[in-house]
Amino acid sequence: MKILKIIIERNEDMFSAYAENAEGIYGGGDTVEEAQQSILDAIAVITEEFTAENIPSILKGRYDIVYHFDAESFLN
Repeated sequence: MKILKIIIERNEDMFSAYAENAEGIYGGGDTVEEAQQSILDAIAVITEEFTAENIPSILKGRYDIVYHFDAESFLN
């Protein structure tokens, strides 16, 4: 099964999230949960609105999503 790896980082204003192994998948929010939901919303838009040629290959077929914090955010 393919793994979509999402990195969550915290900066002074918000949490940001992005796919480490796929281009064009980004999200963010005031909480970790909002950042995760934002990523899910971005994936939904990509898979519903993009043409088959423009969808990242990892989103075609079955995949799992794994969330990781960057080291600095994890320690904070």
